[in-house]
Amino acid sequence: MSAEFEEKLRGAFPANTDIAVIRTLATGVSLADDMRRNTPWLMTAIGDDHRGLFRRAAAMWQFRQDCLNGNLPFEAMEIPNSTGSSHLLNITAADFEAHIVRTDSEGAFPQDAPIRQDKSLSNEPDLFDDGKVVPLHEMTPDKLYAWLAFNADQTGGLTHACWCMPEAKRKVFLGRINILRGAGMSFVEPHVPPPPDPTTKMKFKLDVIERFMDTKTDDKKQK
Repeated sequence: MSAEFEEKLRGAFPANTDIAVIRTLATGVSLADDMRRNTPWLMTAIGDDHRGLFRRAAAMWQFRQDCLNGNLPFEAMEIPNSTGSSHLLNITAADFEAHIVRTDSEGAFPQDAPIRQDKSLSNEPDLFDDGKVVPLHEMTPDKLYAWLAFNADQTGGLTHACWCMPEAKRKVFLGRINILRGAGMSFVEPHVPPPPDPTTKMKFKLDVIERFMDTKTDDKKQK
């Protein structure tokens, strides 16, 4: 990893936003877990299998809400996945666009996805010259690509939260910053916020229902 790339990450996602980002992720996990606890058809083994998916969806939803209400100083917009039928939360800040991903550990990569492979081409290894990193001011990509990688344990406590810059063709990071550790929190210590307020819970549940209905409508159109 390169200190220069980590400085670039910090320029876009500064340390003074770390606590707010951590709170956003933790609130998203709490929203997802609360919905599962109070929805019978999710309180099943199958629902448990998809715990991580629900948590990531809720984290993306909460991140967008906090950008809209000014709690986070980034831009976040839902966009169609150009390589599939799903949608993504596209986060933009300075020279970066970023996606929220779930990883098993701080240094792990998320599950392979075509959109992630395509976007990471912005971080192409031709940024190197004879094995040495080319100075960032000599780079000319429109946008660099980053991940906000996180995960939580079974109780809902965050295990890690990192801004990461993946290399294009190898599973290595050009830069990675663990903001959970940087905020003075233990890597494994749960960080669970107070229960979400009823209004927020209802907004999230309605959003989930709306998306589910949209998906069913799309399925019918295709038949």
